[in-house]
Amino acid sequence: MDETLVQLQELLNYTFADAALLEEAVTHASAGGRERFTNERLEFLGDAILDLVISDHLFGVLPDATEGEMTHARSLLVSRRALARVGRALGLERYLRVDEGIQQREPYPISILAGVYEALVAALYLDGGMGPARDFVLSTLGAEMERIGAAIPQSNSKSRLQEEAQAAGRGIPGYRVVHMEGPDHERRFLVVVNVGGRDLGEGWGRTKKEAEQNAAHQALEGPWQALRGEQTGEAHHDDTTSTT
Repeated sequence: MDETLVQLQELLNYTFADAALLEEAVTHASAGGRERFTNERLEFLGDAILDLVISDHLFGVLPDATEGEMTHARSLLVSRRALARVGRALGLERYLRVDEGIQQREPYPISILAGVYEALVAALYLDGGMGPARDFVLSTLGAEMERIGAAIPQSNSKSRLQEEAQAAGRGIPGYRVVHMEGPDHERRFLVVVNVGGRDLGEGWGRTKKEAEQNAAHQALEGPWQALRGEQTGEAHHDDTTSTT
């Protein structure tokens, strides 16, 4: 094993039983050629493992979040841009094997940095199982989780909507079931949330509680902000000043 791979193992805080996996993970298609494996297949597997690890983590730390809220948070955490930021922070460029043309590009493209991160996740999984892969993901994405903390709800959408509605003098939001479908064991509910006499959002759920959360989340995504703007006169102010 060459010195750069030894250093990379130190960075990962993990020693590979199969060093070929690590070498494959850092080898971009541009440098692979016909005689060597590249990290494209590992990137494919790492993407799926990353989704699982982040989904499991969010499910545990956000017990009141809706499916939509968790999906949004996960999409931000596993985006190519976010993974590239993490890759640069770790200094993965030093260990990448690419052709001379890419070597002259600084910084490396986002897709390459995100790809090598995903490939390393897969290599850790194949060599040591889910434990090392999970540890790497959660330890390296910690700062990214804090950076997008505003996108990961700290309280559920119903509570947030109620707090904001009461603070704005709109009273307590009301929820009503407008549709049900499916047999008893697979029942789904469609709920509409009303604030200040206006329907602002709707949501489906396998329980009424879940549907209410999804309805509140949809309301917070835009309609509620528009209603607040009407109340404060912000919407009118924007219309009259946009012609300058």
